[in-house]
Amino acid sequence: MNNPAVERLLAKEAALGADLKFEDIIDEVAGIYPQVMIEGNPDAGAWSCGMVAGLIHDVPTVQQLMDNIMNEANDLINQRLRQFANS
Repeated sequence: MNNPAVERLLAKEAALGADLKFEDIIDEVAGIYPQVMIEGNPDAGAWSCGMVAGLIHDVPTVQQLMDNIMNEANDLINQRLRQFANS
């Protein structure tokens, strides 16, 4: 995820290049996950979220999510049942 801490890391990497050491970036990476995951501060530092973040296109409410799951399940079940009926 891109945030101000990642921008600082990129700037340090560009400025220091091969001379970059862990001590140079410790403020942006050490102890970040509790601040992000528990305190809810995604700008606390550089953290990874995995490739799935690129697949998120909306943030539905729980009700919307459950309705979507149930509707997709019903559609799939009905589609499969129609296949049996046509066999």
